Amino acid sequence: MSFPDIEYQMKMIMRGVEEIIHEEEMRVRLRKSLDTGVPLRIKLGVDPTASDIHLGHMVTIRKLKHFQELGHTSIFLIGDFTARIGDPTERSDARMRLTKEQVWEHAATFKSQVFRILDEEKTELRNNGEWFDNMTFADCLDLAYRSTVARMLERNDFEKRYKEGNPISITEFLYPLMQGYDSVALKCDVELGGTDQKFNLLAGRDLQIQHGRPPQIVMMTPLIEGLDGSKKMSKTEGNYIAVDDAPEDMFGKTMSIKDDLIVKYFNLLTDVDDDEIRRCGQALNEIEKHQDPDDPYHPMQIKKVLARSIVKEYKGSDAAAMAEAHFERVVQRRETPKDVPLVYVNLPRMLAYEVVSQCASTSKAEARRLIVQGAVRIDGIRVSDPMTEVDFGVDEKGLQVGKRKFYRLTLKTE
Repeated sequence: MSFPDIEYQMKMIMRGVEEIIHEEEMRVRLRKSLDTGVPLRIKLGVDPTASDIHLGHMVTIRKLKHFQELGHTSIFLIGDFTARIGDPTERSDARMRLTKEQVWEHAATFKSQVFRILDEEKTELRNNGEWFDNMTFADCLDLAYRSTVARMLERNDFEKRYKEGNPISITEFLYPLMQGYDSVALKCDVELGGTDQKFNLLAGRDLQIQHGRPPQIVMMTPLIEGLDGSKKMSKTEGNYIAVDDAPEDMFGKTMSIKDDLIVKYFNLLTDVDDDEIRRCGQALNEIEKHQDPDDPYHPMQIKKVLARSIVKEYKGSDAAAMAEAHFERVVQRRETPKDVPLVYVNLPRMLAYEVVSQCASTSKAEARRLIVQGAVRIDGIRVSDPMTEVDFGVDEKGLQVGKRKFYRLTLKTE
């Protein structure tokens, strides 16, 4: 099999990578692959502890896609066994244990989402129950022997929990070893993960050495901030863009990110050309030169390119075009702004169901029902929790209730 030259491969796989251990080893492996025609084995493991995937997960999954496009073997590992324990990374307490049935129910949804960008026919889909389900207790003891309690307590999260007197289960101590053993079982050349996974990823290198195999290269991608602009994207924080979001929701949510995250989102979540991203970044730094709304480097236009690119990857070109048209019609109101009534609200902060009740003249119970059923959007983004707080500042907000009711909302200042 023939592969592109090393420099081309390195440019592609290093985009958006925050840390690699070690870059020279990566070049050596690529050279060997180029000389022998044998593809590298690249692993990304995901524990299906929840049923959906958001764009934060897709940062590393897209990196697996890049290796796949270069001709290497992409291994998507479903941690069906490790998910029953739960990754202790950045946890202040133990996770709730999941049943095998719960894990596989989540995994089915995971697979349908992941293969929107990975080529299913070219992906080696594995699950670590293949080897862990058949391990004897003696095998488990041998795995436990490979590390020490002192080494495990080097983890910041374990050390913090230990000092605070919060329990740490023995199974949590075993988790990094189990993730590491995945790399032994799969004979990995490279393992991908976020920067928060460094301890677990390095455990794979250690175990491979102990089993007489070349240690894997570790490639870590940065964590990406969510819609609040500060905390990492997560379902817990409610600041995420889900892969299964409707196209107009995905577009609208992307348009709502902070301007200082635009370049990062371009780098980590799109394949937009590096030179074009640099031009966008320069324009955002020289915003006073790009005040014309029709200027292709006006911040709004740049963000639209970003939103289109993201929606197109997961939903297709037609859906991206329709989502953009929806955003312009509903949020920007460029087509029929005079037809949308202006409603004044009295408080600078209200709960979502209160906003709907006041502006759409419904009962509070009906407002709650509409929100729960997904019939309410604020600034083009579907609101699913009636208790969501809505802040009213200088700018107007757009409210949509159902398919045909639209309102412009602004704070009463008199």
